[in-house]
Amino acid sequence: WDELDDDAKTVFARQMEVYATLTEHADYEVGRLVDAIEELGELDNTLFFYIFGDNGGSVIGDLNGCFVEWSRLNEAPEDVPYLLSRLDEYGGPSSYPNYAVGWALAGATPCTWAITMAHGGGNMAPLVVHWPKGIDSKGEMRRQYHHVIDVVPTILECVGIPDPKIVNGIAQIPMPGVSMHYTFDDGDAADRHITQ
Repeated sequence: WDELDDDAKTVFARQMEVYATLTEHADYEVGRLVDAIEELGELDNTLFFYIFGDNGGSVIGDLNGCFVEWSRLNEAPEDVPYLLSRLDEYGGPSSYPNYAVGWALAGATPCTWAITMAHGGGNMAPLVVHWPKGIDSKGEMRRQYHHVIDVVPTILECVGIPDPKIVNGIAQIPMPGVSMHYTFDDGDAADRHITQ
């Protein structure tokens, strides 16, 4: 940070302000949903999955970040003077920004890489499962490996519905996911989703 000039610091700070605004807005809207379910008296009986993230910080913005993601993807990176000229539009309807790679790496902490690296680093996203009437364990972490394809099989098992074999007369291929239900009350259970 100390090695950046004032213009770069201004641009990079705005990039994180926009990202922080996005995350705050998402959190607020999820809170509204939770409040509405609670007002209906169904929060304890609602199976709720909250996945926040997109597999780690995005490095699409490269070293300077970008005002419009397509610039970087088309190998036309945007420099700091250009980004500074668009500062007031960051996060608005004319922008499609990505922050600088330094923010991506900082945001993936404690992992060592970001979204583009397929190892136990950035390609992970936190998942919270809330279902007080169906899960006895409270406030515990689980370390079993799972993937987003496991959400639907988990829901089906929790509500007692088998995988659909035929939908509208069309035979269905078997679902590739593995239910996470076995982890709900057994943090030490052996992994069932072994490969991806």
